[in-house]
Amino acid sequence: MRITVGAYRKGEDIHMELKTAIVTGASSGIGLAISRMLSEEGYKVYGIGRTFPEDSDFFEKRFSLDIRETDALLRKVSEAERVDLLVNAAGSAYYGLAEFNTPAQIQEMCRTDLEAPLILTSALLPKLKETKGMVINIASVTSTRINTHGAVYGALKAGLRSYGRSLYEEVRKTGVRVVTVCPDLTANTGLYRNADFKPSAEDGCYLLPEDTAQCVKSVINMREGAAVTEVEVRPQFNRIEKKRN
Repeated sequence: MRITVGAYRKGEDIHMELKTAIVTGASSGIGLAISRMLSEEGYKVYGIGRTFPEDSDFFEKRFSLDIRETDALLRKVSEAERVDLLVNAAGSAYYGLAEFNTPAQIQEMCRTDLEAPLILTSALLPKLKETKGMVINIASVTSTRINTHGAVYGALKAGLRSYGRSLYEEVRKTGVRVVTVCPDLTANTGLYRNADFKPSAEDGCYLLPEDTAQCVKSVINMREGAAVTEVEVRPQFNRIEKKRN
């Protein structure tokens, strides 16, 4: 798609291709909120998720697939002729004592939270270098601290954070920016579906997906030449509550 953005000389139209974003975890939670924001900012958004809500016709394309299906994932993202922004927002978490994490749970978290972002980023870096684009990894505050009852999830998000730090130093000379965003307790997501707790419903004790989307909006609109490489987004208070049976 091309749009006319103005004329510098009489009778001369200047055309500019719309920026394109690829967002994983785009069918719910933080990924959906970021996708909606990017569409409002004028991006063509290719969303990767499982089951998309009905009110998501703002996507350029929606790919319903399991992000662990590597071959299908790479085929779908290859449909984007250009890529200006990659947002790795898909996440999976199982909570509890480490001894009770099953092999299947650990494998699901490893492949969703770390393997898929690394594979996708590596595959899209050539296109991102062409556009001097940006990679945004949605990690977690758990990547910065000790995590009892969430050791595997925290370790994987710490790995994603470490990857982002190293990748930025590797590609910054090409103009590509790499940002790690670390949200804290966020309501209205599916991340706690396998936990016996959830963010407290008290005011100021939780984030909304739109809060992280607003943070991402600020980052992508920064002046070229200035780069935020890491940011935490946290509620004012830190309280959780047990789920009712």
